[in-house]
Amino acid sequence: MVVAQGLLGYGLTSVMGAIPAEIFEGRNYGSIFGSVMLAAILGGAAGPWVTGVMYDRLGTYLPAFSLSIVLSLVSAIVIWLAAPRKIRSVAGRVRVPATAP
Repeated sequence: MVVAQGLLGYGLTSVMGAIPAEIFEGRNYGSIFGSVMLAAILGGAAGPWVTGVMYDRLGTYLPAFSLSIVLSLVSAIVIWLAAPRKIRSVAGRVRVPATAP
């Protein structure tokens, strides 16, 4: 659990702002990022409760841990599907080809 939490949990928090910014840039980014974070917080609150219910009913944590792996994979796939497919020009980073005289 420590390895999974360290590598997959808090290891990914550094991109929590970058992924929505890349996909949903613009003037409504603040509202979109707030909604994403609200969903993340609600999921973080519901996860332990759902895990407890599953443990009480099934007597093991294996199904809950398996469910978390599947949902993590679904999340990665959805982020990949929503990712922009073209490179955007960024001021100061675009090379303009030299023109012939």
